[in-house]
Amino acid sequence: MPSGTTFNPSNIGQFEKSKLNFNALGVSGTLTAHTTSNLDLLMSDDCLITGAWLVVNGGNYGDYACLQVVDVSGAFSGTPNTVLNQFMTNWYLPPSTDTQFDLVYPAKIYAGLTIRVVYTSTGLITPPFVAVNYKLHKVLV
Repeated sequence: MPSGTTFNPSNIGQFEKSKLNFNALGVSGTLTAHTTSNLDLLMSDDCLITGAWLVVNGGNYGDYACLQVVDVSGAFSGTPNTVLNQFMTNWYLPPSTDTQFDLVYPAKIYAGLTIRVVYTSTGLITPPFVAVNYKLHKVLV
């Protein structure tokens, strides 16, 4: 159920200012220790994602995260909470992390979908603080 934008370049070299607006967004939270938690960002506009910056404070060795695009409502896939794309799987993190990753090519994420970081905390006591800043580009056409 795309919202009607048609611009979908195959590489960053095809980006045009008249078709995109840089629109970096982020989400953060203090998560519960020794659980798996989601940090969700609902997309209100069609965007291209070209990377993200992940910050973890108070994590433990063995903690890991993955980045997903999820159809929470089921409007696109017909089934609620369907994972449509996963950009990284079981990315193991040291206790304090300040990591930036870039995608080789832009991925289009339609309005109504959710970008989700699934974070698994292995620590028993300390709740980790996790923040992610997404490199997003709002599609104008």
